[in-house]
Amino acid sequence: MTAVNIPKLRVRPKKAQNLSQCAVEMSALATCWASASVDDKRCAETAKALTACMQKGRPAPAKRTNINHHLARLGKQVLGK
Repeated sequence: MTAVNIPKLRVRPKKAQNLSQCAVEMSALATCWASASVDDKRCAETAKALTACMQKGRPAPAKRTNINHHLARLGKQVLGK
């Protein structure tokens, strides 16, 4: 009798790009500093926007799915392992 290679059941969600929630504000502030000086008063509004964004805090993490656990558990029953 020959061994049959049966692939494991697995669902993998697409990975989303993890951009910082304040990346736009930080980039705008760095651009302002590059075009003017760090102590320039024109960059104060951009700095306030970055500070406000960072004070909001992080959003709650997305709930992880447990589909792979159930597929592995049911796979043992279906595939007879």
